[in-house]
Amino acid sequence: MATRVGIAVLILTTDEAGWPHPAMVSYGELVAMDSRRVRLAVRRTSGTAENLRRRGRMTFCFIEPGMAYYVKATVGHPEEPVQGFPDLVRFEATVEKVLADEARADSEPGVAVADGVRFSSGRTAAAVTRDWRRVVESLREGA
Repeated sequence: MATRVGIAVLILTTDEAGWPHPAMVSYGELVAMDSRRVRLAVRRTSGTAENLRRRGRMTFCFIEPGMAYYVKATVGHPEEPVQGFPDLVRFEATVEKVLADEARADSEPGVAVADGVRFSSGRTAAAVTRDWRRVVESLREGA
C-alpha cells in the first residue's frame, strides 16, 4: 500500500448541467471487492457524491507509467458511512466496461504514457497508510 502513496486515480462523474466532473481519489479510498465490484470512499458533501447519487454512473481513470485504463461503472444505492470517518461515504460500483488506451504502433510509434496523476498530502507515508488501512477495512465490511 505504501508504494501507492501519492498516486491519484482520476474519477469522472456527470454534474447536473451534463458536464464531466473530474475528481481524484487515492488508492486508500478504493477496494476491488472482486472482478466486477469496486467500493470507493468520497467526501459526503462533495459534488462527486452528489453526482453519484443523482446519475449513478462514473468512470475510473487508472493512469500510471506505461498504462491507461478507463473503467466505466454504475453505482448502486444506498451509500453507506465509512466507519471512523464521518465526512466520508461509501459507494459500490459495478464494472460495466474496461477500456485500455494504447498507442497504435502504425500511427503513434514510440508513444507511451510517461506518468500518471500525482499528489502530495503533506503527511508522512506512514501516517497516510495508517489511515488508508482503516478506510480500506471499513470499505471491505459487509462484503
